[in-house]
Amino acid sequence: MTNNCLHNRRDSCQALQFSVSQSSSIVSEWGLVCDQNYKSKGTMSAFMAGVMLGAFVLGKLADSIGRKSSMTITVVGIVFFNTLSALTSSFPMYVVTKFCVGFFCAGNILAMFVLGNELVGPSKRGIFGVTLQAAFAVGIVVLSLIAYHVQHWRHLTLIISFMGLPFILYHWIIPESPRWLLSQNRAYEAVKILEEIAKGNGTVLSEKVRLELDSPKKTDVSSPALAKSEGLSDLFRNSQLGLLTVIQIYSWFVNSAAYYGLTLAAGSAGGDMYTATALSGAVEIPAYVLTNFLLDYLGRLKTLCLFMIGGGLSCLAIQFMAGSFPAVVASSALLGKLCLAASFAVVYIHSGEIFPTTIRNSAMGLVSVAARLGGIMAPFIVLLGEYHPNLQFTVFGLLSLSAGLINLKLPETRGKKLPDSVREMVIAIDDKKGEKRVRDAEDQRVLLSDDSDSE
Repeated sequence: MTNNCLHNRRDSCQALQFSVSQSSSIVSEWGLVCDQNYKSKGTMSAFMAGVMLGAFVLGKLADSIGRKSSMTITVVGIVFFNTLSALTSSFPMYVVTKFCVGFFCAGNILAMFVLGNELVGPSKRGIFGVTLQAAFAVGIVVLSLIAYHVQHWRHLTLIISFMGLPFILYHWIIPESPRWLLSQNRAYEAVKILEEIAKGNGTVLSEKVRLELDSPKKTDVSSPALAKSEGLSDLFRNSQLGLLTVIQIYSWFVNSAAYYGLTLAAGSAGGDMYTATALSGAVEIPAYVLTNFLLDYLGRLKTLCLFMIGGGLSCLAIQFMAGSFPAVVASSALLGKLCLAASFAVVYIHSGEIFPTTIRNSAMGLVSVAARLGGIMAPFIVLLGEYHPNLQFTVFGLLSLSAGLINLKLPETRGKKLPDSVREMVIAIDDKKGEKRVRDAEDQRVLLSDDSDSE
């Protein structure tokens, strides 16, 4: 159905007829067209609002009860409320269930990412983060394929819920984070887990490492007594930390708004809804392969800025070239999605390596709140395209370009030890400034040498 009600008011229509009779959606079931069109977009915003609150609340929960327990609780919550959303006959109740699904999704993603990041070594953190993000791309393609064959939204939702049930078994398969256990003064459990990991890698945990973990550290800045005293407010205790945190907040906001916005706008870039959405997910897979290579070659920071700036320019090109070259819209939109999917993967890795163990999950929750604000706004930015052709791509382009440029102020984290406390985080920032001062001094010496030679 097209939105052609009298005065754009759904109540002015005696009956609603939809062009695709074999499919069923929340739009067709509850008549969310014309002046009610915003409600269908609002369900995505409700989901993102839940993700935003969940990132803030459940991020702290994982720092309190552990990464693994948080993962288990959130998987159960996702399956329960997603199933409930498929069974409700009330649209307001449907919106509430979607909010709850988003709430638990946020906690699940954060706990899963932080747990994995703390289990692997520095050389494997990049490929782990990229692989985790690639699962999102595969999920978009699989969802498009299932949705094409199961075109009833209730049946599709139930299938997704059933697919989530096996992940409850993770509680008995995945170990807890040794870093988190050490921050809770549970060294014995941490040593046991590290011994199992070493055994799985075909090695043995050295006696020296075991003794260091078991022995209490009297003045260590990451000791449990000091760890428990640190909180999110410490990220704003000086101008350096505050600027670094604000830049990451803006970066996450932009990445989420552009990523989800370009996914939602896939249909408007050309092609049928199922094919366009599947392509928007499939194009992410080569993005992650390229990202994995660039993370080792360029590092986290340059890779992040390169993709954000590239994604911004691709989106801006649509507005300026669509009139003369309409065929460029679909290809530029896909290129923009490729770049922003890659930058979204890198920003997870980069922030996870910047924030300290004591508040890593909480800090990731903070920046994730900003990301969900972007996700909430994404459907409404996409609506701008109904008022001016391709305006949504221009907005996403400007946001991405600006975020890519200000990210240049963040520190590089490739191959560096994860900070265990806010103080170690400050030292890492100071090290970057120290390296810059060394480079500046070396450049100055070269200039002076050149001047003396010329004389």
